[in-house]
Amino acid sequence: MSHSEISPSNAHRWMRCPGSVKLLRKVPPEMGSSDDASLGTRKHALMAQFARLFQSALYLGLRMSDVVAADFLNDHPLMSDEIDQETFGNQLVEYAEYLMCDRKHGNGPVRTEIELPLDLSSLSPDMRGTADAVIYSHDDTTIEIVDYKSGSMPVTPHANEQLMLYLIGALQMTSDGLCKYEGDHIMTIAQPAVENGPLSFRSVTVSIDMLRSFMFDAQTKAAAAINLKNALRQPSNEACRWCRAKAICLAHHEWAGADVLIDACDKEGGSKMSDQLVKRVLDNRKSITALIKSCQDYAIGKLNGGDDFPGYCLVEKPGRRSVIKSDAVKRDLGALFGLDCLQPVGVGTLDRLARENDVGLDFAITRGEPKMTLEPIEAVSEDFKTEEENENE
Repeated sequence: MSHSEISPSNAHRWMRCPGSVKLLRKVPPEMGSSDDASLGTRKHALMAQFARLFQSALYLGLRMSDVVAADFLNDHPLMSDEIDQETFGNQLVEYAEYLMCDRKHGNGPVRTEIELPLDLSSLSPDMRGTADAVIYSHDDTTIEIVDYKSGSMPVTPHANEQLMLYLIGALQMTSDGLCKYEGDHIMTIAQPAVENGPLSFRSVTVSIDMLRSFMFDAQTKAAAAINLKNALRQPSNEACRWCRAKAICLAHHEWAGADVLIDACDKEGGSKMSDQLVKRVLDNRKSITALIKSCQDYAIGKLNGGDDFPGYCLVEKPGRRSVIKSDAVKRDLGALFGLDCLQPVGVGTLDRLARENDVGLDFAITRGEPKMTLEPIEAVSEDFKTEEENENE
């Protein structure tokens, strides 16, 4: 799924680094999505579908207990062995109950909109977004934005640009807009507290004054990103984390400590690196590693697009192997090794058990689709040029 250049979901980048928008146009388009991204998309869809089913059941006068998550997940086309049915089923119920609950909004019924499309073109042309859920209080004085995150990396609702934009969009859809809503509103992140654990709901309140100030700032940053030839580039952990233009961004190279890496590699006559230089490399290891991966992705993107890349080619490598986590496989493994049950283990452990017991375990291991990876054609390749160098030719 492609995202707009200026959208709520990537506001963490363009609001901090407006110059990244035009720079990304020079980077090859993203090819496909990662396994984690695909899993997250499926979980999002399951959450929304179950919440809608739950909502419809309540409208029809059924009890909460009448909607069983296990029945919903059984044979669902979006389910896979990567999703633990029992744990995720509990999360579905927790999420749906939260959306239909009125404990945060006073007495009386609430109105919940699930997967609500939002028009934010008043801030920037073509800006759109879809909120996972919007909860309106019974007296229409409070709005809560709920965003579900499936990943294990904690996300905070505090000063969350994506949720702020969703809240502005939801307020603009009301009859009075932002002008008459003088109270505080709520932004909530729903996310597993630990991997495969129960959902945690973290919320913050936002005043209308804060939203108005943010709205004007977002409008200014979006206009700069789209219209200015040399919009500000301001690297940071938050702005650069998912940016695909790191490979050709000189501002990021300087910020990430690429010059430190060059100093470390460019030692004439085999001279020894000083402790100070080693420390500088280690201090910048995370940003340098991210830069190297970005360069690799850049090269793969060009080769996938049919362009040449000096000194490198694409090679098909076998897909990653993983252990099938279904209950049936766990029972078969337990019976095979004379155990009541076998806890989830890695592929390496299963390979060792197979050798030691002279058995085949193909039924318990799956291999992902082959992937194209970058490999050098020869020992030395020319450095690719940054976008600034290309423009100077």
